[in-house]
Amino acid sequence: MIVLHELIQRLASAGLVQQQLGHTTDIPIDHLANDSRKVGPGGLFVAVKGGQTDGHLFIEKTVLNGAIAIVCEAMPEQVRERFPGIAFVQVGDARAALAELAACFYDNPTRSLRLVGVTGTNGKTTTAFLLHHMLEAFGHKTGLLSTIEYRIGTEVMEASHTTPDVLDINRLFRRMVDEGCTAASMEVSSHALMQERVRGLTFEAGIFTNLTRDHLDYHGTMEAYRDAKKRLFDGLSPAAGAIYNADDPSGLPMVADTRARRLSYGRHEGADIRFEIRESRLDGLRLRLDGADRAFRLVGAFNAYNLAAAYAAGRSMGYAASDVLNALSEARPVPGRFEYLHVSRRRTVVVDYAHTPDALENILRAVREVMPVGARLWCLFGCGGDRDRDKRRIMGSIAEANADRVVVTSDNPRTEDPEVILNDIRRGMSRPADVLWVVDRREAIAIAAARSELGDVILIAGKGHEPYQVVGVQKYPFDDREEARKWFGP
Repeated sequence: MIVLHELIQRLASAGLVQQQLGHTTDIPIDHLANDSRKVGPGGLFVAVKGGQTDGHLFIEKTVLNGAIAIVCEAMPEQVRERFPGIAFVQVGDARAALAELAACFYDNPTRSLRLVGVTGTNGKTTTAFLLHHMLEAFGHKTGLLSTIEYRIGTEVMEASHTTPDVLDINRLFRRMVDEGCTAASMEVSSHALMQERVRGLTFEAGIFTNLTRDHLDYHGTMEAYRDAKKRLFDGLSPAAGAIYNADDPSGLPMVADTRARRLSYGRHEGADIRFEIRESRLDGLRLRLDGADRAFRLVGAFNAYNLAAAYAAGRSMGYAASDVLNALSEARPVPGRFEYLHVSRRRTVVVDYAHTPDALENILRAVREVMPVGARLWCLFGCGGDRDRDKRRIMGSIAEANADRVVVTSDNPRTEDPEVILNDIRRGMSRPADVLWVVDRREAIAIAAARSELGDVILIAGKGHEPYQVVGVQKYPFDDREEARKWFGP
């Protein structure tokens, strides 16, 4: 068990401590919490100011529940006077303090892992899965933190967030190490970077995939969004690898201030690792990657970038080119990412997670590349509620320009009126009368099944692997793949 003094030393070495009050030496700490409801006897509570509430308001409650130490940004004088036996540590940044405390409390688990983090707007999940597959192929028992699921070796857990809470991250990595994992891959979201959730982690490599419009409801501007992603690379050590997409305008700026070794990938001259698409079919890609011709099971030009990113990471980590290529050539498609469904009546259904303008355009173009000549391309999609409203009209315009038939429906409307979301999408279309507008997603899939013809290809975009739909504040069972099999089946 760790004692409070060790934790405070970690905060002091990070330059976060402003003052200490009370007995702060050899007190044993049983657990950490930043949620007052999870604090019990022997716990240390970190009061974080969040978007919805302020942890400082619950300090007294945590003390009454048994907390023996408090880390906070504003010293609660009245509470401190009432409970003189409690240790108080004032810090300049409670989120940063929580991250440092979590890494220290769980004994810095990522120092024992070959950890690769992937950030960017699109491609994070597929690249993280490719890395996981590659590291497993090299003999590592490997962990994974992704939008779809978390893995510790063969154990699979449902994912709560793209990047978990900082305490959960360190708890999961601790379990990985304790259960024999020697490597891991993880998605690193912009929210996690801004909220210091990956501070204190030791990355052997960081990957930048691309930057397109997303999460502006949170970040406000593309510049702020880019700068959030950049924090991953700014924090890498000189021994790490900074791997970036040379074809993306934000690629070079992303690694401009990194201390890590830079390694770029892309299609054009100047990239350290170049690739060329030789063939794109429904059953996979054939690439010339870093001078070698190989076939891969993933489909679409955007997946060529994901494969190149994973390959670059493998090379950065010291693995032989042929071994990396052999491993990646066996990697299977990721659930809900260009997932091809075998349905009857000679139609093709593709389910994909595309929920940003760039992702939707990429998947539509990828499907068009591999579909039969003369077939019609259907696009069924929606936009999430309580998120960036401006991207809705952009996605409407993209669907209209790239598909032959469009069905607009609900994604996860959350607390917004679904009709309002559909109207926002309608504003980006020049021919809205040609579009099918169906609020109910199940009904929309049924209508697409009834009206599509033999040979047509139907893209169902936006939710991918998700087995639920969020309406209001509730999650209801809903899986695009199950619905497609139901309505497109015999």
